[in-house]
Amino acid sequence: MLPKVAVVVLHSQSKKINCWKCVQETLAGVFCEHCQAILDIPADSPPSPFEILDLKETLLINEEELRAKFYALSKKLHPDRFATSPPPAPQYALRWTTALNRAYKTLKSKEERTQWFIEKHLGTSSVEKKSAIPTDLAETYFEIQDLLSEGNLEPLLVFKTELESQLSKSQAQWAELAIRFDAAQEKLPVAQALRAHKNREKYLRSMLSDLERRMNS
Repeated sequence: MLPKVAVVVLHSQSKKINCWKCVQETLAGVFCEHCQAILDIPADSPPSPFEILDLKETLLINEEELRAKFYALSKKLHPDRFATSPPPAPQYALRWTTALNRAYKTLKSKEERTQWFIEKHLGTSSVEKKSAIPTDLAETYFEIQDLLSEGNLEPLLVFKTELESQLSKSQAQWAELAIRFDAAQEKLPVAQALRAHKNREKYLRSMLSDLERRMNS
């Protein structure tokens, strides 16, 4: 009697494939619907991080659910479980484990999760084109450089406090944007706002890091 294995079917994989082991037709997914053999990752349409972890595409992710699904699937896909299985099962398990770890790394990080959605809706090339310093931060940035050259610590501490305050506000703004993004029917405008926000926060962190490094040198 075959052990019961939860069959994870990829939502975007509506096509049927033939299982390498039992040769029966099955939905593309992690395991065969019939014999529970591990299947290969679809090469022509690899699953997204959300599909791998069987989660709805959402920016405000449930971290507990994400973690639970990751550990549950990790146990089922661990290469050690397939060490004595006939080829190609060990190779498929390794591929799925690699993809699973990559998916979890992407989704558990707010920054990487945001970047994934930005690239999905705006493309990878457009992200690089929008990397200029935000206009309202440029003046502050150059003022910091002047003060650093003068070695006057008092105004630098004021700048540092202001940058920390702006970063705190930026985190709250991200949460608001995430709510808007998840609720939006048209994702493109909110994705553009997320890209601008991510760019701004990147420079805030860079300025704060540079300021702290120079103050401590």
